[in-house]
Amino acid sequence: MFTTGSKLFVGATSLALIGTLVYGITQEDSTLGVIGLLATTIALAFLTGINFWVRDCNVSAMDTAAIETCSAAQRAPSRSMWPLVGALGAAVIPVGLVVGRAYVWAGVIIIAASTVEWMVQAWSERASGDATYNAGVRRRVLHPLELPLLGAIGLGLIIFSFSRIMLWLPATAGAIAFGAIAASVLLFGALIATQRRVATSLVVVLCSLGAVGIIGAGVATAVAGGRHVEKHEVPSYEEGTCQEAESEADESSSRVVAAKSNMTARITLQNGQLTANVIGVSQPLTTVQIPRSLDSFILFRNLDEGNHRLVASLGTEVVDADADPPVQVEEKYCTQAVGKGGTQFMIIAPHRPSAASDVPYTFTVPGIDSAITIEVP
Repeated sequence: MFTTGSKLFVGATSLALIGTLVYGITQEDSTLGVIGLLATTIALAFLTGINFWVRDCNVSAMDTAAIETCSAAQRAPSRSMWPLVGALGAAVIPVGLVVGRAYVWAGVIIIAASTVEWMVQAWSERASGDATYNAGVRRRVLHPLELPLLGAIGLGLIIFSFSRIMLWLPATAGAIAFGAIAASVLLFGALIATQRRVATSLVVVLCSLGAVGIIGAGVATAVAGGRHVEKHEVPSYEEGTCQEAESEADESSSRVVAAKSNMTARITLQNGQLTANVIGVSQPLTTVQIPRSLDSFILFRNLDEGNHRLVASLGTEVVDADADPPVQVEEKYCTQAVGKGGTQFMIIAPHRPSAASDVPYTFTVPGIDSAITIEVP
């Protein structure tokens, strides 16, 4: 005797087979269509055979054990959000293919996490007939992984949001806001600690509202953009800040430099004269030899009144040989201007020998008629 499910599958398989024959006979060049319909017919026939074999999972009235073991007697699986989370990850991947690789990896991670969560949830629900015990099994398996990860993600969101808020606030208000938020957290903790009995739900609600407020403000300030931060000027010959006049880059320049190793030379300005001291040579020098294509560490010390900077001139370099005449630029480096008793540090790496240049390589101080010759082999 045919069951209801078998009748439906037999009918669907027959209709698919008839449709395949009609389409193949009436249509020209119908190879792809016939293949598709034939694949559908074979799939329905396979399902029909399975249904015949299990007979719609009907249980005999004489089988009393099946009352508790059949599928209909089992508790229906509980609702799960993980399929929705996995679908969200699948939707993020094509967006990442357009926007950036980071979003693709985020989508893959979301899909992997939702798959593991869904599998463990489905497995734990079949661990026993006790729902409470099954929930405990899931907690023992996943909480050691979930809690650290969720805590790290939550803490990262709060830190990122707080940083966006601080970058959005004016510089003068940043310290005030930082102190106010810290005082609020301290006050909240003190109020909770002074109460003997505090409802857990109240603490959860207050903490959730605080987290949502910080993250929301962080998102809003991130969209609005941070405050304008002036570019910190660095002494540069190209920018014209290696001259005698002081610029913004020389404000609050360091007066001391930590002890350095492997110093090539120590340049000193004293009584309007530049002298160089090299390790292994007891007498001050007016010529310093520096290796080519290697970093050389120079320490400049000002012992005269006023603010002075050290400038290293390393000849000229051709940047456009096809021009008439060829375009050349001077290669110069300089330190910040430093007051009496101050020191500054410089790293230079000449790329051409000094003999190949029409202009001598020198260490000079703008406004001072003294120089130290640089020899590069």
